[in-house]
Amino acid sequence: MTMRNVHALGIAFATLPLFSDGFTCPTFHIQESKVILLATESTGPKASGRRRTSRRTIADADSASGPRASRPRRERPQQPAPFDGKAMTAVQDPNEGATPLNLHDAISDGNIKCMSEGIQFDQAVKTPAFKFMSLDDLFGKDVGLSTKFNAEAKFREDLRIAIRQDIFDSTPFYASLSEKAASVLLLPDSSLEGSWRMPESMNRMNKTTAVLAEALGESALTGDELMKAIGDLCGSRPSTHFIDIYGVQDRAIGHSFHMDFGKSPLNTTQTVLWGWPREDDYNGCGVFSHVIPLEEECWAPENHPRMEPVLFSGSFEENNIVRPRYQPGRELLIYRDVDVVHSAPDVTYRTSVMRFM
Repeated sequence: MTMRNVHALGIAFATLPLFSDGFTCPTFHIQESKVILLATESTGPKASGRRRTSRRTIADADSASGPRASRPRRERPQQPAPFDGKAMTAVQDPNEGATPLNLHDAISDGNIKCMSEGIQFDQAVKTPAFKFMSLDDLFGKDVGLSTKFNAEAKFREDLRIAIRQDIFDSTPFYASLSEKAASVLLLPDSSLEGSWRMPESMNRMNKTTAVLAEALGESALTGDELMKAIGDLCGSRPSTHFIDIYGVQDRAIGHSFHMDFGKSPLNTTQTVLWGWPREDDYNGCGVFSHVIPLEEECWAPENHPRMEPVLFSGSFEENNIVRPRYQPGRELLIYRDVDVVHSAPDVTYRTSVMRFM
């Protein structure tokens, strides 16, 4: 049966739910037809010969007995308002003076559950549990990196593309990818990871160096100096892991608090987040991860794998949650993994965030 015949017979399409692979299967159902009435004339004597009939539809019968009642119009459901991360983050409270969480008591009371066994609590966390830094704190105001970074979207775009491309080109794992797979991985809305550290004898951040030189002129630092200076903030025995995180940006999500691995070798290893705002001179939430400062250091057991996260579930109170405010001069957020639990923002409004560990 052709599709033209299907429609001629009054068959309409309906769709079933999506299969797991995203394929939608069409099926059919039959529309209701108008009922046809065959009424026999009954007035006067029955005539001989063929009996005459009149053919009327239900609509005709209704009109004969008076005006047809109008059916109430079915109102179309209202479409949900488009997601507006900027508007939602504009009303969020950074709460940077949040009450530290006594995680030990919260677990003992059953309000929060740790998905990893053997975590231990140590001495009180030194406050503040997190801090901000400016790019100018690293390279000096004379270089002008912080001002340029916040004031010019085109510079931020070019710099991010260059960093991602340099990391990609110098990561051996990516060398075996097909051209198509590589192009997908390098799309601006995908996350990309590698290592921020390379041997000092090897200059690998060449595209980044070129972007910095064009934007900053003679005072420009090199791309390798940029990555090393930020990476060195991670302290002693860092993992050197780097990732540029895009994240969920088309809807609000629930928090998922965790630690990246629950350790700080020699008590000095830190995580550094470099925020990339979506608009110039941005001042607001939605760029950095959300954090909960802890009352006591929380350590994963010695045998816990280095890059395996420590996950928590349960109810975290709003008065403990910090939604760090990004603003010019606060491009970097720094914390020890044992001093806080953190989560992707419940509402994200940014280009990305780069994490150095």
